Amino acid sequence: MPIRDTAEYWPWATPTRTTRNPADDGWVRGHDPRTVASGRARAQDPDYPDWLNHVRAASACKHPIRLAGQIHVTDGDGNRVATVDTDDMPDGAIYTPCGNRRASVCPSCAELYRRDTFHLIKAGLQGDRWGLPPLHEHIAIFLTATAPSFGPVHHRVVKVHAADCRRKDGCTCRPAVCHPFGRTCPHGVEVRCGNRHKAGDSQLGQPLCLDCYDHAGQVVWNHEAPELWRRTIQQVDRELRRLGRAHGVELRRRYIKVYEFQVRGVVHYHALIRLDGENPDCPGAVVPPPPVITRDMFADAVQAAFVKTAYTSNPHPANDGHGWRIAWGDKGLDIKHVNAPGGEVNLAQITGYIAKYVTKSTEVTGLNLRRVDDLSVEIHGDPTTHLGRLIRACWDLGEHPDYQRLRRWAHQFGYGGHITTKSRAFSVTLGFLRMQRTIWRRTEGHPHTWDDEQAERVIYELGYQATGWITTGDALLANTAAAMARAQHLAGLDALADEQADHHRTAAQPLAA
Repeated sequence: MPIRDTAEYWPWATPTRTTRNPADDGWVRGHDPRTVASGRARAQDPDYPDWLNHVRAASACKHPIRLAGQIHVTDGDGNRVATVDTDDMPDGAIYTPCGNRRASVCPSCAELYRRDTFHLIKAGLQGDRWGLPPLHEHIAIFLTATAPSFGPVHHRVVKVHAADCRRKDGCTCRPAVCHPFGRTCPHGVEVRCGNRHKAGDSQLGQPLCLDCYDHAGQVVWNHEAPELWRRTIQQVDRELRRLGRAHGVELRRRYIKVYEFQVRGVVHYHALIRLDGENPDCPGAVVPPPPVITRDMFADAVQAAFVKTAYTSNPHPANDGHGWRIAWGDKGLDIKHVNAPGGEVNLAQITGYIAKYVTKSTEVTGLNLRRVDDLSVEIHGDPTTHLGRLIRACWDLGEHPDYQRLRRWAHQFGYGGHITTKSRAFSVTLGFLRMQRTIWRRTEGHPHTWDDEQAERVIYELGYQATGWITTGDALLANTAAAMARAQHLAGLDALADEQADHHRTAAQPLAA
């Protein structure tokens, strides 16, 4: 039998050859040719090392801010020692990071914000740093306070997790049926769902009936959530005073909280509350609570405060001239003791858990907007979608003078509170941590621009020039250099951890006889 030609018998085995140049498609290695060209021009510049060192502080930022002006240095007598002009610097400007906390906007600045929050919380739990005393004798609880129900929505509940499940939120364990039983609502919609939703399902958080859902009540609750927390924490103080009088002691609470958006578009709070004692001779001192106060007593006092706190918002014509009842959800608080013997939550878990939320916003709902105005509300306020109705409810209710802030925060479904709030004496501040970083950069991180022994006062006369990198090639080079620096830093940390592990392993081995 004659042997056929390979191309005729196995046509799929013939290698495909092409002379097409990838540059003809307008892309080279995944980047626009203009980006590659501008980056190549910058890298071939003799002053490229100076430029890279100049932008190092903001090299990983996606939208750095460029400042222009002069910096004056004076001595103790007020005489000007030196003047630095940005015109003499690369690009004629100083690059500073944007400082945005949202990971969807700038991952680098958001990661820095997260790390600062991590150390802030760790200092408030562990102490023994930055002027704080050791806090291992203090009692602390971690709680989650949720909003009430505004209508049935698609949800995912895992009642029993697998033994090897390490991720309780968004795991692959088998969930329960969403809504196995239901009825037909007045709008003709069957309020039931027999699906077992997977993590990331687009139906999660969507109402079973859009017309039955109380969108106005939800945005008003978001609007009033900061005030509800303020009243609740005042009630906690009353409960602690009542508990202290019963045992003849003085008690004080310090807290830190962050908010998180649920998929349905409503916020809930994660809070860490620490119980302190009080020193009559030094009211501002941080002292441990008396031993007579137990963890359960503290948790019961906090629980009672959250149950008792409720009020009615200002009246609105959309609610028949009445206000909305503002209270916490009916499911109660999820309270866990921190570092309790046999407890589920330890210091390392709670600090990382809270810190990760400071970089998030409304991304979990599937919508991430800037502020809404008269034109964009017609686009985003789609009445056929759940999120569109929330935005439209903010805009319509915001016509009333007492609810004007709803329009300002319509892109966050009415919520206008800060991502993180804390008691003054809970820990240090973010400003303190940033100042420590600034001092390190001026003394160790960067070479001196002037003689520090002669400098008494530094006067900055800088103004806003622009936002962003000058070219996309500059952004590519700066971000790549920052990524390489981060990789080198992480490799050093891994090597240090391995060295410490080897040292402990060697020290633990018994000596040979």
